[in-house]
Amino acid sequence: MIRRCLRRAVSALLLLGAAAAQAQDYPSAPIRIVVPYAAGGIADVLARLVAVRLEPMWKQSVVVENRAGANGTIAMQFVAQVRPDGHTLMIGNTATQVVNRFLYRNLAFDIERGFQPVGLIATTPMMLVVAASSPANSVADLLAMARAEPGRLNFGSAGNGSSSHLGLAMLTSLGKVQIAHVPYKGTAQIVPDLLGGRLAGYFDVPGTSLGAIRAGTLKPLGVGSSKRLAALPNVPTMAETLPGFELYSWLGLFAPAGVPRERIDRLNRALRGMLEEPSLNRQLVEQGNEVAPNTPEEFDAFIRREAVRMGELLAAAGVRPE
Repeated sequence: MIRRCLRRAVSALLLLGAAAAQAQDYPSAPIRIVVPYAAGGIADVLARLVAVRLEPMWKQSVVVENRAGANGTIAMQFVAQVRPDGHTLMIGNTATQVVNRFLYRNLAFDIERGFQPVGLIATTPMMLVVAASSPANSVADLLAMARAEPGRLNFGSAGNGSSSHLGLAMLTSLGKVQIAHVPYKGTAQIVPDLLGGRLAGYFDVPGTSLGAIRAGTLKPLGVGSSKRLAALPNVPTMAETLPGFELYSWLGLFAPAGVPRERIDRLNRALRGMLEEPSLNRQLVEQGNEVAPNTPEEFDAFIRREAVRMGELLAAAGVRPE
């Protein structure tokens, strides 16, 4: 009996030692962070902020790879099928990890079981923006334009089921107006059409539109937060015109299912450490984000709550599966 107990104890110590060694050996190759959207959007920006900090920390090159299309499902299928060793990661958001569950019936991968949450990066409110030349100077003005010409105004989005699409769905539902939806592969292609007058508006995150707003090319009409943003104190909330309008997007880091837990934990510690850096934290907050680093378990619980909330929102907005 004593010998059996000793053997078990030795085996447990060996397993712990092997896990620790595996964690120390990671990463042993360059890391790839896949972004499900085209370059230039908030997901791409945050991925590059993470990459530039991981490289010196782990002494490995970190490459950001954009695989846009189909509301992120092209990138998701790729990441779900790679070798789960922690060297390929993905930036996921509200649309990819939650909305797509309700939007697509027959995907070649399991959204809920195919990915491991590593950690939340930031949450950010959606903001309604129009070209600076637009005659609309408020949400009420835009709604009046839509009522005058039902279905004639066009709004862009980053794709079906994206946060920008949900913003439009909420606007038309709460405002009781008809506005045409024009999906794009990413956000970078939308602004030229907005400035060219082919689009009447777009729901963006503050982080990617603040520069154009300050340059005087875009005009913000309302933010989807519960209170006005410190970065844009003169911009009203959407709820000041449309009570009940509140819409946030979030972005986080994911790994494919099957990555050893000790590697997930090491990734999480690295992510939390960089988000707690005063300089990066301040940069993200100044761009209209809220930063609240969490554990993989807390992130997983957050996603589950989001699935319930977004399911109700999609049903109320009339967004149906494709």
